[in-house]
Amino acid sequence: MPKNEENKALNDRIRKLAPDAIETMGELLREPTTPAPTKAQLIGFILERTLGKTDTTIHLTTNGGTIEDSEKRLLAIAEEIRGEMAGEAESIPETAADPEEDDLEETDETEDDEESEEDDAGE
Repeated sequence: MPKNEENKALNDRIRKLAPDAIETMGELLREPTTPAPTKAQLIGFILERTLGKTDTTIHLTTNGGTIEDSEKRLLAIAEEIRGEMAGEAESIPETAADPEEDDLEETDETEDDEESEEDDAGE
């Protein structure tokens, strides 16, 4: 079945289930044992679907500069971070073993040392 037909069939099934889903949400809202966070999620979902999502406002402070100045500062910071990351990557030897394997070896050695100390103490 082509993708568009699959999507249409799925959407049709969802539409048929929608009345039951809405009824179930109403029952959960009216049920005294439904946890408050669940009710809050249901209320938010219903309100967003009926009234629409609220607008998001972003406040940008440019410290007296322009948006272009802020953009240049952000790009410079991004370049600095890329440079630091590249420097860190270059400092790692290519033949380095898997760090997790190193941790396992160290753990095994530590456990062996502790067992030896216990054996020595028991003698």
